[in-house]
Amino acid sequence: MTATIILLSAAQATEVRGPSSEAPNFAALMPVALTDGRYILGIEVLGDPLHAEHAVLLSTLPQADFSTVANLLPVGPA
Repeated sequence: MTATIILLSAAQATEVRGPSSEAPNFAALMPVALTDGRYILGIEVLGDPLHAEHAVLLSTLPQADFSTVANLLPVGPA
């Protein structure tokens, strides 16, 4: 099974980052930074009604298989 992700620029990540709906749901989008300056979100956010306000923008962005960017995730301390 492959995991599909949405690719975002830094500006797009800033636009969608944070709470996506009103409390008490506390739903938030937290794009993950890649080492090449891009960001990613799982494709599942497109079907989540709590993120509906961002669905149009996110659905227009490029998508890729996670394996194509996995090596671009930052490496934390050992």
